[in-house]
Amino acid sequence: MPYAIDDATATALIALHPWAVARSPQPVQLAVETLLEAERARRGQPDKLGALQALALTQGSLLKEEFDLSTHAHHDGWKVGAVITDVQGMINVNARFGFGVGDAVLKATVESLAAQYPGAKVVRIHPDAFAALLTPTSQLTVQPEQKEATRTRLAEDVAKVLPTGTATQDVPQHTVALLELTVDQPSHWQVLGPLLWAELERAHVLERQERTTEVVQRRRIRLDGFVPGTPTPQG
Repeated sequence: MPYAIDDATATALIALHPWAVARSPQPVQLAVETLLEAERARRGQPDKLGALQALALTQGSLLKEEFDLSTHAHHDGWKVGAVITDVQGMINVNARFGFGVGDAVLKATVESLAAQYPGAKVVRIHPDAFAALLTPTSQLTVQPEQKEATRTRLAEDVAKVLPTGTATQDVPQHTVALLELTVDQPSHWQVLGPLLWAELERAHVLERQERTTEVVQRRRIRLDGFVPGTPTPQG
């Protein structure tokens, strides 16, 4: 059955998304769809590429189970590994092959990461950048040899979606960074997502700008969130 939106609600929706007026003859409908899409992303619904979106990490409950498992099973901090990659020169890929092939390249990147790291959570941290999170439930850890192995496999998998006859030198290359993050005594699972996202960003930028010589970038953050003599937080 159809539902009506009153004028005050419609005005509020447009105020939240003023760009919708220029993009659609039905800006209120577009604004509602945008809100729904953001909420689905926050709740962990994969996007059209098959990746989770950053909102699931920074605002959703993506790490709740991971916090509970790691905190109660280990005493050396909450630990997560990450394999971070982006498609170099994505704008050139779209210009050379078209946006359809560009989307196929991104999808192949996500699928390649998921195949290489089964059980990992693949998160889209930027339009053309992704991170495979090697969380406690995946039982995977980050290892130095993964860097070149991942880059090689990504190139192989992406080459399969390019037009027949594409030269090897025209196959898009990937930046690959490895991160191991340990958080000592986090008080609650909700603090972990923003911290992890920030460290994913930092590791990615350092690798892109060639400002690190570490094969695995290791970070340790001490939160001192537990108070001695009190029960461990249950999330």
